[in-house]
Amino acid sequence: MSDNPDDWMRALQNLPPWLGGALMAVVIAVLRVIYDNEETSSVRIALEAMICGALSLTCSSVIAALGAQPGWQIFIGGMLGFIGSHAVKQMAMRLINQRIDKL
Repeated sequence: MSDNPDDWMRALQNLPPWLGGALMAVVIAVLRVIYDNEETSSVRIALEAMICGALSLTCSSVIAALGAQPGWQIFIGGMLGFIGSHAVKQMAMRLINQRIDKL
């Protein structure tokens, strides 16, 4: 691989949006866990990054099904990496419980 930054940028721009979103989620999740400095074991960092990447791929499918622009996949991946899998789980459970209570 070349050391030229232009080659790296060109390669990143040519990635499919779903892959860019997943990579964004992984990178931001790793940086967030390290920055939080609460539980920085390598296993915790790897698992959080993989969960956020998987959530991003799931959201990419929803974005594609809704017909939104592919650029949203990278944004959603970044946001999922930033807020983390635990916060996403809490929000989803709150939403599900509200819907169940309305039945």
